Amino acid sequence: MKKCIYIAAILLSALAVSCGQRQADALQESIELGHSLLEQKRYSEAMEAYSEAETMALKADDQYSLGIIYQHIAHTYNATGGHSEEIAYLDRAIQAYEKAGKPYNSLHVYFESGVARHNFQDYASAEKIFRNTMFQAHQAADTLLEAACLEAYAALCLESSRQDPSLAISMLARKANELRCPLTCEDRGMLAYAYSLTGDHKSAKEWIEKALVSAETPAEKAQVKFREYQVASRAGRSADALEALEAVMEHSNSVEAASLKRSVESARKEYQAHQFELTQQRLRSTRLLIAFIILAAMAIVFAMIGYVRYRRLEAAKALAEEKAETEKYMTIAEELQARLKAASKRLPSEKHMAIAKFDLLERLCEQYYVYEGTDNLQGKILKEVKSVIEGLREDPKSIKGLEMMLDRNCNGLVARLREQMPKLKADDVKLFIFAACGFSSTTISTILEKDKGIVYNRIWRLKGKIEASEAPDKAEFLDSINP
Repeated sequence: MKKCIYIAAILLSALAVSCGQRQADALQESIELGHSLLEQKRYSEAMEAYSEAETMALKADDQYSLGIIYQHIAHTYNATGGHSEEIAYLDRAIQAYEKAGKPYNSLHVYFESGVARHNFQDYASAEKIFRNTMFQAHQAADTLLEAACLEAYAALCLESSRQDPSLAISMLARKANELRCPLTCEDRGMLAYAYSLTGDHKSAKEWIEKALVSAETPAEKAQVKFREYQVASRAGRSADALEALEAVMEHSNSVEAASLKRSVESARKEYQAHQFELTQQRLRSTRLLIAFIILAAMAIVFAMIGYVRYRRLEAAKALAEEKAETEKYMTIAEELQARLKAASKRLPSEKHMAIAKFDLLERLCEQYYVYEGTDNLQGKILKEVKSVIEGLREDPKSIKGLEMMLDRNCNGLVARLREQMPKLKADDVKLFIFAACGFSSTTISTILEKDKGIVYNRIWRLKGKIEASEAPDKAEFLDSINP
């Protein structure tokens, strides 16, 4: 009897493995076909191949393959101008990679979604993604990803409604000097435009010349010509600006992009229309295999009916042992629950309770940074802002008040920082206090009367000092000043 059971089980397992392997091979072939078609710019056919692969991956609950598929569907939409669809599929890819336990893939696609949102002019979301990715890449020592984040962040600083050319220059300088990554043709073009925004037209012209020399492909040349147009326009050189703009227009072809997008959408609809027919074909091709598996399963069931009687006493004993084991673990769980409940009562108040008192300061500083020197800033607001800022900047009691508040609400946070990092400079401690209170880089730069790029670099260096220290609570210190 036992031999029959073992033979049936082995047979069933072999069939299942064989079937599973064929499905995995078919899935991989569909993905590779999609890649090949995408490289050939046969977007409609690529979308059809990816759609078929998606169906197989969903059926097999293969989250890693789904992540790959969604990522490349997003690339297809990017190539055809479908930015909203691109973002949607990148988000799906992130979720799939996270379910598959692939944090490296998830982080890189997360960065891609930031670039896509940037292209779609969702600057606020893009900035958040770039900042988070940059920090995680630095923690993981992923230099290439960190450099890509710096480049993307620099572009964002030049294109958003709140332009910050100084910060863009600082980002690209960090990429070249700290990370030792060479500047690309695009980087040089951005530096040219950034310097033109600061009024340094000499440096802007020098960087444009460097960018033109390094441009090789038609796309790079068109990109540099656009930057040249921007620089020439700001410098008042109308003739040069017009000439550069005409060069850019020679490489533009929006009609083709729109046509490609329509082709992709059409292909996807066609695939969905005959999906039922394809499913029926797959079912017919595996009908005999399924019937054989059912017969084998029935044989195992009938064999087990006779075997159950023999195992009845052993099952009862196993059940008793299982019950005892369950009770033991339930007792442990109840004890842990009680301890956690008691510990939660000793936890300090949330940091947000302390920060709530400074909501007015945050709002006023943001307005001050944006509107100072314009008619939009009312005299009353300016007066209130400067009053609060001067108090924080010049009155040691105000800084000490913030420190006491953090210590009271965050379990002696600043006191522990001073104790564990005694060599930390007073300016760094002050910067830590502001960041731990939740002030944005904009607010801190206003308080300290420093450029936002300088403040950003100081915060970054402070994080590096804390990370490199042997402070027992450095993880909590880093978490307190993260955005």
